[in-house]
Amino acid sequence: MPQRYRDELPPQPPPIVSAEQVGTSDGANLDDNDIQLSENRPDLPAFTTDLNSYGVYRVYPHGRPSYTPDELHTLQQVSDSSTFVKDPSASESRTWWSPLGSSLVELRENYFAPFLNASIFRLMSWFYGGSNLKSLGELDRLVNEVILANDFQQKDFVGFSASRESERLDKHEDGPGSRLPTQDGWIETSVKISLPADGVKHRSEADAPQFSVPGLFYRRPLEVLKSAFQEDAAENFHVSAHEMFWKPSPESPPERIYSELYTADAFIAEQEKIKQQPREPGCELETVVASIMLWSDSTHLTSFGNASLWPIYMFFGNLSKYIRAKPTSFAAHHLAYIPKVCLLDLPQFHY
Repeated sequence: MPQRYRDELPPQPPPIVSAEQVGTSDGANLDDNDIQLSENRPDLPAFTTDLNSYGVYRVYPHGRPSYTPDELHTLQQVSDSSTFVKDPSASESRTWWSPLGSSLVELRENYFAPFLNASIFRLMSWFYGGSNLKSLGELDRLVNEVILANDFQQKDFVGFSASRESERLDKHEDGPGSRLPTQDGWIETSVKISLPADGVKHRSEADAPQFSVPGLFYRRPLEVLKSAFQEDAAENFHVSAHEMFWKPSPESPPERIYSELYTADAFIAEQEKIKQQPREPGCELETVVASIMLWSDSTHLTSFGNASLWPIYMFFGNLSKYIRAKPTSFAAHHLAYIPKVCLLDLPQFHY
């Protein structure tokens, strides 16, 4: 068949050869200790991988990397479909509650809050979710996701009132359990903003009237970073900067490929800068770059009403874009929630 009609799977990344296959410029082989502490060996040459089936290879400027997540590379990491046969031994990168914190014990145990039990939660979730016009598909969802659920109990609906449960949901905003738990590092604070006025000048911004905005939740970035590298999903982080090249034929000159953040010149330069810094006495740990990517955008929370949220997300550029951009990876770490201020909330100052 012509090439444009061929459906080819993504090739495996270039393999990292074993330590016995790696040689220095003088022909001496490197042992495991040299590989682990390669950043302390300025004499090590750049390490080049073999070509894959597409003629792509990598160049590591500081010798053979101590670890790469390529050994864990699967088709599920770069694609997502309900028709794929999933490997039961393969674990998900992160759980759905991971972006909010490392534990969230209360949320996992009482996920049906503010309702009294899981049965009512599932029924109300079906009622408010999906289409406003219930169809045959919605009826299937009622049976499969509500009635057939393991935690659905008929006895939970004794004395059930839909209006009471709806009112319970409306009052949940200020009730117990509606705040982010402090054990996951969440801090609640308020911020002050200076209020301007037309035709009025002040000697400095500090002299202007201030308005306090309560309800700002945030986590310290360093704590989020440490938590991210302690999760199981960190096994997919690329911690060794490298360049990627494409060589379609033995006679063709190599062409540089710019694909991921950890293959960019800025990432490589930052890694070089860190390796040149003096180390703490007795420290033999490998120094790596944690690439932080911040993002913020207003999020509409419901399909009815005007409830919205303005979160700040933290992503890590050490994670491949194919995993980072997949919604089921839950790669975003929630860093802060900014309260929305309405102009009607601002006080009226008269000068």
